[in-house]
Amino acid sequence: MLRKLLIACTIVMASTTLAIADWSDVVDKVISNAPAPPPPPMPSSADTPSGGDNQGDSAPVPGVDDQHYIQRDDYFIQNKGLGQEAWIYVDVAKMVTPPSADTKREAEFMKVKDGQNMWTRHYWKTRIASRGELRMGMHVIAFNDNQRGDVYVAPENKSSSRGGAWFYAKITDTSDMYRGYVTVSGNYKVGLKNLRLILR
Repeated sequence: MLRKLLIACTIVMASTTLAIADWSDVVDKVISNAPAPPPPPMPSSADTPSGGDNQGDSAPVPGVDDQHYIQRDDYFIQNKGLGQEAWIYVDVAKMVTPPSADTKREAEFMKVKDGQNMWTRHYWKTRIASRGELRMGMHVIAFNDNQRGDVYVAPENKSSSRGGAWFYAKITDTSDMYRGYVTVSGNYKVGLKNLRLILR
């Protein structure tokens, strides 16, 4: 009787072991046939650190505007000098080819307002004048396209400054400086903040 009981227990345990083994095979098969998990998402461009060559948008723009929106490498040009004229119009331009003996001391310029190139020996570097520097007979350049009453005043924005007209004249009267302007050749009144000294 005891022997039969032991045999019965052995058969039950063997059956249980086989069942567990079969279940383990089923689990392995399900896992091995499951689809692979998706790859992690690619980082967005906003998360990608920018390298040296990708920073073109933040590169500095050549030239620094002064209060008249004139840049350090700007010139005023004309095909003639002031000579006996009371005043002459001048254009803002960039030097393309410097003067040399081969060019008969003329320089080539590109006008800022229309992109036209021009060769000339009449060109001037300037800077904004201060009140204490202004003297009778001094050669100056002033902005033409902004007036308050009968006084020519400085440009109000970059577009008008670089696309508008300027003129070259001489100071002929400083007695109204307390009123905020001088008179230049041609009998035009020019505001003190609208005067540029000739450096060359």
